[in-house]
Order: sequence, then structure tokens, then C-alpha cells
Amino acid sequence: MDRVKTGIPGLDELIEGGFPNPSSILVTGPPGSGKSIFGLQFLYNGAVLYNEPGFMISVEAYNKDFQWYAERFNWDIVGLQKKDKLIFSSYDPVEFGKFELRSLHSEIILQLDKVIKEIGVKRIVFDSIAPLAQSINNKSKFRTLLYYISRSLKERGCTTLFVSEKPPMPNNVMDNLTEYNVEPFVLDGVIDLFFNAGQDSLNQTLMVRKMIATRFPMSKYLIDIGDNGMQLATSTYKI
Repeated sequence: MDRVKTGIPGLDELIEGGFPNPSSILVTGPPGSGKSIFGLQFLYNGAVLYNEPGFMISVEAYNKDFQWYAERFNWDIVGLQKKDKLIFSSYDPVEFGKFELRSLHSEIILQLDKVIKEIGVKRIVFDSIAPLAQSINNKSKFRTLLYYISRSLKERGCTTLFVSEKPPMPNNVMDNLTEYNVEPFVLDGVIDLFFNAGQDSLNQTLMVRKMIATRFPMSKYLIDIGDNGMQLATSTYKI
């Protein structure tokens, strides 16, 4: 099986070398747990280290968010944009309500298809899918839309991260992701980010909850967000 390097130091060793290629992966966690950093680092390192162009679709994000991340981690995002190695696009959640299910799927895929063909996109991040679920307001329809988007992107050879939100309740890995909680059943993998209470502070942790056709440890690992982005602690610090 081909694998896509995650771009997160320490993670590939847990999942037999990377994400299955192609696949659709859910990245979930409470506010501030590092979901957007995870997604952007997946794209940035994919372009810089592995020459795989990336596409970020943001929903509800402030335009300067990614610029601030770039400055914080010294990532040359502007340089990658000029080379067509990293593309950003955004959706206003209000627009979702104007489409029927089939036309919304077609609209999203049409935009993605154009960029995939033009610059050879291999990595996609959809941050976040929660507003999409809320706008559809129907569990069955949301599941269908997520399935068709995921399948369409895999058919085009893309590995896609779908970022979602969950309440800050670190003691229960089965807490709802969106109101519908259908994402883990539709997508190929699930990466959970948590806050865990330490003696004097909250520790950021990561757990692989699902990864298709992959053997992985069912354990939480400490993560560190430093000058170069996110990385996992060594197995010595497994908690």
C-alpha cells in the first residue's frame, strides 16, 4: 500500500509510514487543540518536503489566520503560493444554504477539480466541516454529501483532511464530533486532538482512533507546538 507522509514528526511511525494513499481523514478536537496547525502543516510540509501541491478550503476562517501561522513557524507560504504549490480558497457558510444537496456536491467538486487539474493537487484540507453540517441540518443528507465528496477526491488521487470540532471533554474519546457524529463512519481515519490535565497545566495530546488497513497503537501521545510547528513526543513520553 502506498502511504502519504503526514508532515507531522513522530506520527508516521505510529501509522505504518503515513496515511493510506488516497484516503480521507478526520482531524477533530476542541478549540485551540491544534487542528488548523495540523492541517496547514500537512499541506506545507507536503509541498516543501515531498513536492506534493496542496489546497486549503477554509470555512469561517479569518483571512490573516494562515499568515499569522506562517510568521509564527517561519513557513514561506507566500513563496509556495507564487509557485502554485499551495492554494487557498474560502467558503461563506451562508452560501451553503443556497444549494440543493446534489448541486452543493457538484459546486464543491467543480472548484476542487479545476485546481487539482491545473496544479496537480495531491493534498487537500477542508477546515472546517462543522458549518457545512449545520447548514444542511439533516443527518442523512450530511452523511451522503460527506461520502460523495470523500469518494470523489479519492478517485482523483487526493488525500484529504476534514477538520471538525468537538467540545473540550478530554476524558471521553467518543464525544460527539458534530451534532450528527457520522464522520468516523464515513471517513477512512480519525485523528483526535485533546487537552489532558497535568499536575500544573493542560497537556496537548494526540490519539489515532481509526486508520483503515493500518495497525496503530490505541494510546494518547503528548504533542508539542514549537518554532517549527507540531510534533509528537517520543514513545518514552507516551501517556
